[in-house]
Amino acid sequence: MTVRLFPEFVSDSRHSSGRLFQSRFVYALILCFLGLELSPLSTAQAGEVELEHGTIIRGSLVPILGLTDTLAAKLEGDVPPQESARTFDGAPIYLVDDGMVRYFVPRRQVVRKNHDQELSRLETFKLPQRVTGRNQMLKTVGSYIDVTDFDEFGRRTVTLNTSKGNLPLLQGVTEITPQYLKVTGLKHQWDLGLRTTSIKEENLDAMLNRAIDQLNPNERIAVARFYIQAGLYLPAGKAFENIERDFPEYKDKIASYVTELRTLQSQQLLDELNQRRKAGQHRLAQNAIMKFPTDNVAQSILRQIREVQDEYHQQQEQIDKAQIRLGELEAEIEDPETRNLLQAYRREVMSQLSFETIGRLGAFLNLESDESLSAREKLALAYSGWIVGAANVVTDLNTALNLWTARAQVLEYLRSENEQLNDQMLETLGKLEGVSEAVVKQMIPLLPPILDAPVRDISNSFTVHVTDPNAEVPVSYSVLLPIEYNPHHTYPMIVALRPSTLDANSVLGWWGKYKKGPGQSQRRGYIVIAPEYLSKDQENYEDNVTAHYTVIESIRDARKRFNVDSDRVFLSGHGTGADAAFDIGMSHPDLFAGVIPIAGKTSAFNLHYWQNAKDLPFYIVGGELDRDTLEHNSLVINRMMRYGYDIIYAEYKGRGYESYYEEIHKLFDWMELHQRLKYPKEMEEKILRPIDNRFYWVRTENFPAQIMRPISYSGNQRIRARPVSLKVSIKLGNVIYVSSGGKINTLWLNPELVDFDKRLEVRIDGQRKFNDFLRPDMKAMLDDFKNRGDRQKLFDARLDFF
Repeated sequence: MTVRLFPEFVSDSRHSSGRLFQSRFVYALILCFLGLELSPLSTAQAGEVELEHGTIIRGSLVPILGLTDTLAAKLEGDVPPQESARTFDGAPIYLVDDGMVRYFVPRRQVVRKNHDQELSRLETFKLPQRVTGRNQMLKTVGSYIDVTDFDEFGRRTVTLNTSKGNLPLLQGVTEITPQYLKVTGLKHQWDLGLRTTSIKEENLDAMLNRAIDQLNPNERIAVARFYIQAGLYLPAGKAFENIERDFPEYKDKIASYVTELRTLQSQQLLDELNQRRKAGQHRLAQNAIMKFPTDNVAQSILRQIREVQDEYHQQQEQIDKAQIRLGELEAEIEDPETRNLLQAYRREVMSQLSFETIGRLGAFLNLESDESLSAREKLALAYSGWIVGAANVVTDLNTALNLWTARAQVLEYLRSENEQLNDQMLETLGKLEGVSEAVVKQMIPLLPPILDAPVRDISNSFTVHVTDPNAEVPVSYSVLLPIEYNPHHTYPMIVALRPSTLDANSVLGWWGKYKKGPGQSQRRGYIVIAPEYLSKDQENYEDNVTAHYTVIESIRDARKRFNVDSDRVFLSGHGTGADAAFDIGMSHPDLFAGVIPIAGKTSAFNLHYWQNAKDLPFYIVGGELDRDTLEHNSLVINRMMRYGYDIIYAEYKGRGYESYYEEIHKLFDWMELHQRLKYPKEMEEKILRPIDNRFYWVRTENFPAQIMRPISYSGNQRIRARPVSLKVSIKLGNVIYVSSGGKINTLWLNPELVDFDKRLEVRIDGQRKFNDFLRPDMKAMLDDFKNRGDRQKLFDARLDFF
C-alpha cells in the first residue's frame, strides 16, 4: 500500500477481511446487508470519567496542572518537590490514559469518576520480538510513504519521509489486547499503539495463531473470548465453530460463551437498525428486519424487533388510509374550483407521503372518522397540517387553502432578488386571512429547499457552486449525502476542511466512505460538505478573510439546498484544515455545535479568541510525535480547560502527523451528544477582523481603524492589535445592555430572548436607544432566513442602531 500524507485517507484503517463464513447464525448475512462497520466493544479498565455532556472515557486517571510540563511551570510557578510538574492534587485537568491514547479533559466537566473500574479480565497475548540497536529515538513523525501489513510474527516496515530522504523502519508487535496492539521499534526507539480493530482480520488471526498453542483448547478459547472483547463477533463465531470441530468434548464448556456471542451479535444488529431508522434509512431498516435472526436470540431483543416492525406496519397503514380518505373526502366537495385546488394539492401530498412526512397528517388521521366534523373540516386538518405541522392545524378549509397560497408566496420571496416584487409579495401575504407572521414562522421548518440541489448520484460526492449574485468571491464546495437522503428528513452536517496536500474528496471519503462503500457519515445520516477554502497552491492556512467567507457562505448555501439541522453543524479539519477549524470555530461560535481539529495547530488569533468558545465544544485529536503540536496548542487549550470549557484532547502515544481514523466512532458518539447554543442571554466576545462581527443574535459594524486594516503576524507570534470587545446581556425587566466597539449594532430578537408583551428597553454603551413594545416583523424574519437559511433559529423582529 502506497500512501502520501494521511494514509487513512487512502485505506480505511478499520480493515475487515470480508470473509463471511458459513455459520449457524444469520448474523453475518444481516451484517453484510447493512454494510455494518464493526466498532469495538467497550471494556472496563482501571477507571473512568463521565463528562457533563455524557461522554464516558475509560483508563487510568491522573490529575494534572497543565498539558505540558513547561506550561504547568509557567502557570503555577514552583510546585512541591515531591510532586511532578504535571501532576498535582486538586489540579484543573484530568489525564485519562487508556494505554494507547491520552485523553485530557477539564476537571470542571467531570460529573462522575471511578478509580476502581476493573470489572472483567481482558485476554492479552504476548509476541516475542528481537530488539537491537535502539540508540536512535524518533522525536517527530511526519509523512508515511509506505506501510506494509503485519506478518504472522507481528512485524512490519514503515517508510517515513524525512529531510534526508525515505527512511524504512522496522516495527514489531509485543502485546495484543482487545483494545490495541503495543508496537515498538525493533532498531530504534519508537513505541506506539494501534487499535485492534484497525488491523486486517487475517493478519490479526495469523499473529494470534503464532502466539498460542493450537493444540491447547483453553488457549483457543482465550482467542475466541478475545475476539468477543474486541467486538469482532464474526471471527469470534468462527473461532468457536473451529473449537467445536477440533475439540467436540468442549462443546458444553463453550456453550455459555456462544450464548453470550449470540446476544451481543443480536444487540449490535438491533442498535444498527435503530441508528438507521433515526437516520431516515427506512427501506434498509425494513429489509434488515425481515432478515433478522430469530433462533437462539434473547426474547427481550425479539420483542424490540417486533415493536419496530409493528410501528412500521402502523405507519404504512396510516399512509394507505390517508391516500384513500383524502380522495373520498374530496369527492364530497361540491364547489368545482375548490375541488380542483384540492386535487392539485392532493397530488403533491401523495407524491411526498412517506414515513418521514406522515406525521404532518397526524391530526387528520386521528379525527378522520369523527362524525361531528364535516368533510371540509377534515380536509382542512389534513391540508393545513401538511403546511404548518399537525400541532398547528385549522378546521376552516378556506384558511387551510390560504396556507398553500402563502407557502407559494414565501418560496417565491425567498428565491427572488427583485425587491419591488418582494414588496408586492409581502403585501399579498399580509392580506391573506389566517396568515400571520407567527403562521409563516410555523411554515418555514417544513418548506421545501429554497435552492435546487444538483443531486445525481447520492452514493457519490458532487460539487456545488454558490450562485448568490451578491457573493464577494466565487465560492464552491463538495457534498456527500447520506444513504436514502430525503429532503423531508432533517440531517446534521459536518463541514470538513481538507489538508492542503489533498483534495476535497479525501476528507469526504474519510467521513463517509468505507472500502468504496458507505462509511460512517452515510450510515449515521450526516451530510458532509467540504468548502474549497484554500486558494490554488496554498500550502498553509493564513487566517484570511476569504477562507472565513467561503466556509460561512458554503454553510448558508447548503442549508438552502438540503434539509440541514442547523443546531447540529460540526466544523472539522485535518492538518491545514484543522488549523483553519481552530480559527474559524472560535471566530464564529454561533454557527457550530462543536469543532473537531485533527492534527492541527492553533494560531495567534486563538490567543485572543479562545474566550469566544466558552459555549463551543471541542474534540481535538493529535499525535505525541506530531511536530510540537501539544506544547504549541497548550498555550490556548490549557486556558480553556482551566476555565472548564467543554473540551476533549486526544493525544495518541508515539504517533505523528496522521488522520486518526481510529477515533471516528468516538467522534460520532460525541457529536450525537451535542447541539449548538442558540440564544445566550449573556455574551462577551473578542473581535479582531470585520468579518468576525456576528454572534448568535447580535451584529456590530463600523469598527476602529485597527480592526479595519489587515493584521499580519508570523506563526504563533502574538498579535499586537487590541481586539474590540462585544458585551451583551439581557436582564430582568426586559432590558438589553450592549457594550460594543462598533458604531452600528443590529439585534435580532424572538420570544425565547425577550418578552414581546412587555416594553423592551435597549441601552447601548450606557445610552437608552429603544424603549417600546416589539412587533413581529414578517419581512425581518424572512430576510434573515433568506440570508442564513437557518430553519432552527428564526427571529421575529430586528432592531438597528446607528
